[in-house]
Amino acid sequence: MRLIKAQNTNLRNITGKGVKYDVNDQVIIDTTNVMLVAKGTTAQRPTTPVNGHIRYNTDDEQFEAYQNGAWRELRFKEPNQDPGIIQQNLGNGDASELYFGPLDSQDVDFPVPVAAQNILVFVENVFQISGTNYVLEQNPGTTLTITSIISVGTTTTIQTDGSHGLTGGDSVYIEGVETDPDDNIEFLNTDDSTSPGVHGVISAPAANQLELAVDTSTGVPANYTANSGRIITYLPGWYVKFTSAPDLGKPITVLHNFDK
Repeated sequence: MRLIKAQNTNLRNITGKGVKYDVNDQVIIDTTNVMLVAKGTTAQRPTTPVNGHIRYNTDDEQFEAYQNGAWRELRFKEPNQDPGIIQQNLGNGDASELYFGPLDSQDVDFPVPVAAQNILVFVENVFQISGTNYVLEQNPGTTLTITSIISVGTTTTIQTDGSHGLTGGDSVYIEGVETDPDDNIEFLNTDDSTSPGVHGVISAPAANQLELAVDTSTGVPANYTANSGRIITYLPGWYVKFTSAPDLGKPITVLHNFDK
């Protein structure tokens, strides 16, 4: 009678424990100790990964798997790790504004919730119900063309091709402004913050004019090519859109990462 011998990959002892492959198509790690999986940097990932690959990423110190065509971190069941539950304050209601955001979960792998019900939204201390009190909407802003630069200085005043509906304290996102190496008007498209192109609104002198918190004091308005830039009245991203405007002065709070 011929005996079937288990395959063993222990390099030191042919009779010791190791990795076995049995008749039931199972791979068995025959040890009570540990298994060391492949590890390396993000740049060292396989060039042609397939679903089911698993490794340890030494850049962010996380296990990761290739799942559904993308690398994803293996996460703890409880939402208390990297970054955990995040409370984001989105400002106060003014009895007219419906959009509040953009949302920021501080999770680089899953920056937005999968669905509206995966976040907790409060107006003051009142819990809001998704689909009834609010929905999520991406990039809701109106895009307006900058027709001219009216004045430059420590603040800059621009004119738009339509009514913007903004007031002091709002923020706008500016893109596409002409770049001139000897003129600071290009600063409208950048700034020294972590969000290039984002500027605060100081005031709205007219329905189609904005005074912006951006220093173009060495710029020349005549150097601006008409219609070469545009503003987006909401910053890019995902927003909570309420079905009715929150009351004046009521704080809007969102809790993130319950779906992690």
